[in-house]
This record gives sequence, structure tokens and C-alpha cells, in this order.
Amino acid sequence: MKLITTSGNKTFKIIPREFTVGTLNLKLTSESTNKSITANAISEIDGNYISFNAVFGTLTENDFYTLQVSYLNNIIYKDKVFCTNQAINQSNDEYYSVNKNQYISEESSDNEFIII
Repeated sequence: MKLITTSGNKTFKIIPREFTVGTLNLKLTSESTNKSITANAISEIDGNYISFNAVFGTLTENDFYTLQVSYLNNIIYKDKVFCTNQAINQSNDEYYSVNKNQYISEESSDNEFIII
């Protein structure tokens, strides 16, 4: 699964079914609305990967998308994409949270109980 932000330029690094260099056709389909966004990107070989940059416009935050990459009408890659604006970097212990900034406890407790 790929994680992307809601707007701006997105850089993808994929391992496709066949390694090709040229213009790729990208199709991003929302799983909640079933609307598709298409874009074209120029691919380049980056070691054992193919990398490309794409601009899809404004996407919906906290939504899942299906990515389909085609080259000359042949599907060479499929993946699931999640769109979020949260900073996610596992090496810095920054993880995605569904409840981020939703609930903040104001009461504190020392877990002392009164037994009668």
C-alpha cells in the first residue's frame, strides 16, 4: 500500500510486471465514490524499480484509492493507495492515527481505589 498526501506532486517507486521506460497511463479510482482520475507520467528505471512523478489534483483525505498503471494498454502494476496529510515516518516513531487530535483527556488519575 502506498501513502500519499491530498495535493501536490506524488513520487512513486514501483516494481512492475514488466520494466518499461516511457509514458505511463495512471488511473486512480476512489473506493468510496468510484470516481476515477487519470494522469500521464514519464517513467525511469531506478535500480530494481521504476520511478515516476504524478499530479492528480486535490484528493479526499482519509480515503482509499486503487492505482492502476498501464503502458501501451497493458496493465503493468496495481496497488492500493491511502490519502492522508498526517506526517508518517516510522523511523521517527510517527505513525498514522485515526483519532489524532480528536480526544484529549483533561482529567488525570492515580488509580487509587477506596475499599470499604
